[in-house]
Amino acid sequence: MKEPDRNIYTDNDIAEYAEILKQTSAMKHGNNPASNKPKSSKEYKYKVIIKPIWEDLYGKVGRGLKTVVIPSSADALTDRLQLLLASKAAGNTGVRNELVSICDGLLMQKVMTKSFYKK
Repeated sequence: MKEPDRNIYTDNDIAEYAEILKQTSAMKHGNNPASNKPKSSKEYKYKVIIKPIWEDLYGKVGRGLKTVVIPSSADALTDRLQLLLASKAAGNTGVRNELVSICDGLLMQKVMTKSFYKK
């Protein structure tokens, strides 16, 4: 059921369902037994039933970092900038926010010119 009625299943049913999910790897990404990544959803059944089972078996699922902490020294910023630019050139699309933060820091320290910043 998409939204199972709490009145028609027991704690024992949940325990049996958890065992089925574990044995079949049905809640793992790609149904891959070696995966440490859960299948996830914003739907009721995932949030109320499957996610708590996953957390009991494997621990909490994180959401990643929300804040980027960057160094303040110009040399460290420059080194990090070079690394991130190489990463971006290699296809990593998740570095833009940190690149902008580092460029802002270098611009404020007058290590980078506005014209270079725009490039």
